[in-house]
Amino acid sequence: MLLPRLQRFLTQLISETSGLALEDTLVLAQQSPQLDDEPDLGACIGEFHDLLGRFRLQQVPIEALLEHPVSHAFEAFFRAFPIPFHDEHIHLTGSLDAEFVYPRLAALLAGPQRALYERKIREVYGHDALPIRNASDVDRLIRLGDEDRFERYLKILYLPKLILTSRQAHRDAAYHMATRLQRDANVGSIRLKFTLFRETTDPAEQIPGISELTPDDVVLGLTEGFRSVPNFRVILSPSFRKEPGFYDAARYPSKRASFDDQVRQIIDLLKRHPELRDVVTEVDTVGNERGFYRKVHFQEMRVGIRKLQAYGFRTRSHHGETWNTLRQGIQAVDNAMNIWHVDAVEHGLSLGINPNFYFHSLLQRILGANRRGEEVPADSREYAELLDMDWSDREEIRDKLLRGERVSAAEATLATKSKFHHAREVEHYQHDVLNRMIDKRLTLISLPSSNKKLTGTLADYADHPFSWWEKKGLRLGVSTDNDITLSTSFVREMLILLYTDPLELKITKLLIVTTGESRRGHLSHLLWQMRKNEATIKSVSS
Repeated sequence: MLLPRLQRFLTQLISETSGLALEDTLVLAQQSPQLDDEPDLGACIGEFHDLLGRFRLQQVPIEALLEHPVSHAFEAFFRAFPIPFHDEHIHLTGSLDAEFVYPRLAALLAGPQRALYERKIREVYGHDALPIRNASDVDRLIRLGDEDRFERYLKILYLPKLILTSRQAHRDAAYHMATRLQRDANVGSIRLKFTLFRETTDPAEQIPGISELTPDDVVLGLTEGFRSVPNFRVILSPSFRKEPGFYDAARYPSKRASFDDQVRQIIDLLKRHPELRDVVTEVDTVGNERGFYRKVHFQEMRVGIRKLQAYGFRTRSHHGETWNTLRQGIQAVDNAMNIWHVDAVEHGLSLGINPNFYFHSLLQRILGANRRGEEVPADSREYAELLDMDWSDREEIRDKLLRGERVSAAEATLATKSKFHHAREVEHYQHDVLNRMIDKRLTLISLPSSNKKLTGTLADYADHPFSWWEKKGLRLGVSTDNDITLSTSFVREMLILLYTDPLELKITKLLIVTTGESRRGHLSHLLWQMRKNEATIKSVSS
């Protein structure tokens, strides 16, 4: 069979070169005398190398690489690596597969509250969501479509929430998730994001039966489930929705009062269960951050976060993921650092966008539409960015662009000048935030599939900034976000990163980031052990 031979060959080459960059590895592979005896391997590797070059030129999608036999061989290599990987950012509700969800959901739909559950499912997923007859029907609902974006993504996480209403359900979910990640992706450690307090007045987020679930049920159930899986480590990160309206207005007069009470409950929980102190060590803030970027937006949760930090909690936060304008996306990260004193930024995509390319590309689209007499849609990113720019008494040109009224060549030049100065200002701001992150040794978590699929900001995976961040010197982590919802895996995310910078991102560096093992000599030793193991397997099979 081709795949085992490819895996053996690549394992041998990677171990002998101590994990070079992908391009160098493929060049050396094609020069190998060994391929004289195995021409089919040489042809396969040559085909993949050609595809990689075309991907870099954006002539083929990354899926063409990921579906190739050489990619499957790299995937098998990573799954066999002796040190399990750390998934630094994974959510509970988006990482439960249909095989787990369906039988528990079916029991609810067969119960006395069937009509209620069916109504809630229709509200979120549409009338064609029912009937749900098997796991395939569930799988169709819980996976993000190719054209779906962030707002839809938050909604489709609703289905798994319906079944997470007891301690036993959380225990079973944790066990199922850990065993699946170990088996399928060589993941042995995770930072799990989960919502500890789900009460809300938002009808779209209300869960039947949730009032009987206590924070103790959630945390103890998850802890028991994960601890029952040998050699699996977890950090539980209770995650707070940061949107101003996400709280139970029937019980609390304000978002701050609600959050302060949640903080009190977490501290009380650890006092009652001190055995959880090595598991519940941090908190996170999640949700849709569009419109959440000003200093005032951070004040309602500031005091509560300070109190948690005083009790030893680290703070991580989803920021720079989505934005109305790029400047606001950077400002959100800036304020999370300055006001909440976060230890890690999750996503942080606004810190990886090249402002000069971003704004010039945006202006090209606007000027192209202006030539056709088209106005700028009021709900578009182009509209928001135009309003955010400093036009310095050139607002008449901006307004003509917005209305679709044809501008002259001289006016187009003045618009370009306004864009130029705005891009420079945003670039300075972005690098200032990045440099302070480096100084403070903050971690930036990279989630390629999530960043590409949810934001619509990256035209192609090749535009992902992971490698640029690594060269700049940022502390990095890698994650899947919601591997089931996004139809990915941790190893797939590693391959995406490897393919987006085949010239400079070394395989060993990727292993350092994803395993946390920084001793290069030890990694080289482990690679050589893998080579010996593959050689043993080959001799036995012969």
